[in-house]
Amino acid sequence: MKTLRKRSKRATTLTELLVVLAIISLLATLAVPVYLTQLSRARISIAQSEVRSIAEAEQSAAIAHGFLVPIHILDNVPNRVAGEPVGSIGSRDDFDNLTQAGNHFLVDVYSTLTSQIGSQLTLSSSDRRVTRMVNAWQGPFLNPRRVRYEGEIVNDPSSGDITIDLVADPWGNPYRMYSDMGPLFSEDAPTGSQVLPPPDLQQDDMFIQQDEADRFDRFAVISFGPDGRNSWLSSDPLDQGDDIYYTFSVIQSNETLYSNF
Repeated sequence: MKTLRKRSKRATTLTELLVVLAIISLLATLAVPVYLTQLSRARISIAQSEVRSIAEAEQSAAIAHGFLVPIHILDNVPNRVAGEPVGSIGSRDDFDNLTQAGNHFLVDVYSTLTSQIGSQLTLSSSDRRVTRMVNAWQGPFLNPRRVRYEGEIVNDPSSGDITIDLVADPWGNPYRMYSDMGPLFSEDAPTGSQVLPPPDLQQDDMFIQQDEADRFDRFAVISFGPDGRNSWLSSDPLDQGDDIYYTFSVIQSNETLYSNF
């Protein structure tokens, strides 16, 4: 009769377990920086694509209606059908629901910027072209991936004005638009700002700094990049900036200019 021998089982030692944990920790240490670097590059690439898409949407709106509009208007749907409840899916983002329309400035592409100083049209203007645009909106011209409602509080989905959905860059900050006279969609008023005269024509140049007016010679859609700051105004001489922008013209064929400087 054969004797059955039990095979001995050896348990994992503490030393072996520590070695495995050390290897996992080392791999994580090497992998995390690579992942974060690739994530950062991906966000920059996305922003480069989106500033161009927004600029092309502005050009399409200008061709269709003759105006450059605040960026958040680009994804608006036509006005709601009569009898449709306000705030419904089909009407939450149209001109019928827009709040403070008089604060949403338009840029007339058939007039010079200087001629619009002090008499710039808004979405509440009685001008026939504005009325026609609002009543016969040809959009949406843009389908943004990310939006941030004006006045929105982080982690509170019920906060903010749902009729003002600011188009956000990959870092959560609203995209802005500039002209050769400075910001059209500024940090203080991302929903739209009136055209201001160049600094040398102002008695008080607190509204617009010389560098802001000199930066672009055409229209530009801009993301302030990872740091969320308009870096070209930084007082830090070591701050090279990380802004991303796309410049364009309305009538002539546009040229591409990406910048990470």
